[in-house]
Amino acid sequence: MESNKSTHVILFFLTFLTLTYSDIFLNPDVPQTLTNYKLYFFVNWPYSVTLLLILFGHEMGHYLPARYYGVRASLPYFIPLPFGPIGTMGAVIKIKDQIPNKKVLFDIGVGGPAVSLILSLIVWIIGISLSKVVEIPSDLDRSSFLFFGDSLFTYFSTQWILGPVNFDLMDIQAHPLAKAGWVGLLITAINLLPFGQLDGGHVIYSMFGESYRKWIHILFGFFLIFALIHFTWLIWCFLIYYLLRIEHPFIKDAINGIGKTRFMFGVFILVSFLIIFVPKPIILGSEYDNPSLLGDLFRLIVKTVGISE
Repeated sequence: MESNKSTHVILFFLTFLTLTYSDIFLNPDVPQTLTNYKLYFFVNWPYSVTLLLILFGHEMGHYLPARYYGVRASLPYFIPLPFGPIGTMGAVIKIKDQIPNKKVLFDIGVGGPAVSLILSLIVWIIGISLSKVVEIPSDLDRSSFLFFGDSLFTYFSTQWILGPVNFDLMDIQAHPLAKAGWVGLLITAINLLPFGQLDGGHVIYSMFGESYRKWIHILFGFFLIFALIHFTWLIWCFLIYYLLRIEHPFIKDAINGIGKTRFMFGVFILVSFLIIFVPKPIILGSEYDNPSLLGDLFRLIVKTVGISE
């Protein structure tokens, strides 16, 4: 049965609203007045529109290769999130046919993150160029604030464009485009986690074939370490293990494999994942200066074995 187009339109519109009003909706610290909603609309619409463009580009990166190979796929389902600082859980398409081989799987799987990676990088560079460095007052109580964490890419690009920035004394007043680029990179990185039915799972399975089943659980074990760094990854560990699965379902090999060009492009995408991955995506002000559980465990081990730091 073909998907109802009105469902896609309604979800798209609801996602626009949750993106635009993520800072005010259900926020007890902001008066729920018509004036404030108008203000937030004019402040946040660049974030909403730009992030929707990134998400749409990501899904078209899956949809168009699927149609090219004759694999039926739905239009994008955008996922609104009416609470939290981001306002969405991204978007998905539904593949309705069996994917014929690993080469087709690679092209469909890699297309989405490749498009959203390029768009997010461009948007982030423009957005951070329009952002401002502000001094943090020495008496500021950070406990009521949320902070977005850094990947290798966002940290060094910020230092390059706006730096040098000492984040103990300064903060970035982010332009809405910078926020859209940051969220686009985060969603791209999550999709590139190399497990199960995630895009990264499609890519790594297509590249290494059935032999990857010998070590993918070991890789998942290493990923569990990030659950000790930030609770976000504990949630994703749970989702991957119980819903998305660690291993990819069987897809037969292409007659001539995926080819050297696709393999090298897959390596590039996986390396890009390491560069844009954010160990601590959202940091509560109350835990800003506190060590992670991993840090606590390390200090406990050091104290137990009697090694001086």
